[in-house]
Amino acid sequence: MIVGSIKENTTLEKRVSLTPESAKNIIQLGLKVCVEKGYAIHLGIEDNEYKDIGVEIKGSSKEVSDSSDLITKVNCPSDDEIGILKTNTILIGMLNPSKNKNQIDKLIDKKIKPFSLELLPRITRAQSMDVLSSQSNLAGYRAVVDCVSEFEKAV
Repeated sequence: MIVGSIKENTTLEKRVSLTPESAKNIIQLGLKVCVEKGYAIHLGIEDNEYKDIGVEIKGSSKEVSDSSDLITKVNCPSDDEIGILKTNTILIGMLNPSKNKNQIDKLIDKKIKPFSLELLPRITRAQSMDVLSSQSNLAGYRAVVDCVSEFEKAV
């Protein structure tokens, strides 16, 4: 199985669904991983950091989609991104189905298999996959850092 990830729209989303560390963990499971060229450059992560651990760098999101069985994204794909996904692709991300009903319907019509991470039950067994708690913790941490920074400027 090949796991791929395409770039997010960085005007809306700065996060990426695959870091070099998470890609390395996936590769250690015996799966192949590919990402789009310049995938995380906006975060200061160069393509070589992915390449060095065995991730294949593809020239475009279409190339990633064409060669992948499973696609990871942070957010629900746009209409253009849905257009390039292959039939029977598994899509994992925070798809927000209540907000993105039209996109979810298009995914289902195209026989894409969507898994929306924020719908995972918040139970002990699924805690390692609980994206809402981890993002809430991160947001809280960031709020404290920003507050301290503003306080230091005022003093």
